[in-house]
Amino acid sequence: MASTETARPTTAAAAPARWWRGLGFGLSPRILALVVLAVMTAEVALFLPSIARFRVVWLQERLEAGTLATLALDATPDNMIDERLARTLLTHARVDAVSVFEPDKPKRVLMPPGTPQALGTVELDDAGFVELIWEALKAMARSGSYELRVGGHSARMPSFYVNVYVDELPMRLAMYGYAKRIFILSIIIATFTAGLLYIALRWLIVRPLQHVSAEMVAFRRNPEDESVSRLPVRRTDEIGIVDREFDILQRELRAALLQKTRLAELGAAMSKVNHDLRNMLATTQLLTDKLARSDDPRIRELAPIMFASIDRAVRLCGDTLDYARGRPTPKLASFELSDLVEEVGVQLLEQGETADPNALRDWRNEVDPALAVIADRGLLFRVIFNLGRNAFDAGARCVTVRCARLTDAVAVEMCDDGPGVSAHVEASLFRPFAGGGRPGGSGLGLAIARELVCAHGGDIVLAANSRAGAVFRFTLPLRAL
Repeated sequence: MASTETARPTTAAAAPARWWRGLGFGLSPRILALVVLAVMTAEVALFLPSIARFRVVWLQERLEAGTLATLALDATPDNMIDERLARTLLTHARVDAVSVFEPDKPKRVLMPPGTPQALGTVELDDAGFVELIWEALKAMARSGSYELRVGGHSARMPSFYVNVYVDELPMRLAMYGYAKRIFILSIIIATFTAGLLYIALRWLIVRPLQHVSAEMVAFRRNPEDESVSRLPVRRTDEIGIVDREFDILQRELRAALLQKTRLAELGAAMSKVNHDLRNMLATTQLLTDKLARSDDPRIRELAPIMFASIDRAVRLCGDTLDYARGRPTPKLASFELSDLVEEVGVQLLEQGETADPNALRDWRNEVDPALAVIADRGLLFRVIFNLGRNAFDAGARCVTVRCARLTDAVAVEMCDDGPGVSAHVEASLFRPFAGGGRPGGSGLGLAIARELVCAHGGDIVLAANSRAGAVFRFTLPLRAL
């Protein structure tokens, strides 16, 4: 029977969890169920010693009553009474038989014929706490009559050692009644306590959380809706902090979403304008070529200026369209990095010679010819080209490209001998349209380069910066095809 009793709390604890999963209860019913479960568990923990104590007191009362019944023997000269009187005394004491041992005195015995044989023994003097609980549970589990021999010293007369024979059935019925009263009282206490805690928790925690969760759901469904007005929360505890912080978050996100929506609309319009503008600039380039061949020397002097202005306009349109397309998906392939760097250098030097034949430019390729990388060759070409073009446009005369193999990546460094990056530009160096620190720059070259490097899983940083030049480093993760 011990296993049955100890298994009950586990079953009670597991059942609510299954109900919650099956019925989808909210926070309030769960709190209520947990409070009831906690109170009932505490009542069970209190019930076990209580029922053991009830049994000990009942048996001690029978022992004291049996002791008093034997005192009638002292009124007789031979410590003997007739059977009828003995049964009357035992009936009033509610025991079947009794014997008392007192030092240096004759033994007192009230044991009429036909007394049942004891099936169990209880020693009240030597019983431990756990043993009393265990014996009480066993007694409640039995059925029918069960004769016990109860031994112990009398509380009123400590020198008396008393043995009483008693039927356990009346005690068991009394224990059932006591357990029933305890159970009803536990239900009342659990209900009252759970009700108070439920009201308090619902008022302090559950309702504010329901309010916040409802606002979260409404915000998720329509994050740009500003028509919902919220009353200020005056609570200073954690719930109030969460509510106020969520309100601030809502306002900031709505403002950011509104700004992004306007930028998206503006970007769509600018894409159309860029497309038409590139067509018009292409026509202007053809007309400028004719002006460069004019016989008028003043027109020929103005032609390079017009070439440079139109070239910057075309480049701005192209960079804007590239950035508007978003981060591309690289098409990975294996190729030798040194060949790509050499190809970029040739194109940059040709463009520089076309723009200004008198400018001195040097492109140094120090990449190991045997080094092969796995990347998108076209996207990597644009990264190196943008970094090199920015360096030459900023005033550099020499750009050196180096490469080093790391543990799990390849690091590419581009060093120039230009004037470096100014301090006010360095903080927003990779931000689009923030400006690259050179006249006429759009600020998109470095932003596009970073987008392309990040698309490969790497990153790009300004590794060194001084008046003697700047060093940009970007990494490409090592991978297998």
